[in-house]
Amino acid sequence: GKRNKRLFWVAAISPMISVILSTFFVYITRADQRGVKI
Repeated sequence: GKRNKRLFWVAAISPMISVILSTFFVYITRADQRGVKI
């Protein structure tokens, strides 16, 4: 039913979100190391 579909989408999207967040975090930390203020 709908519940299984929702679980599928959560399982499919979660890895993408984690990758995006980690990339964003690395980008921010590197920008800080360059001396760029955000």
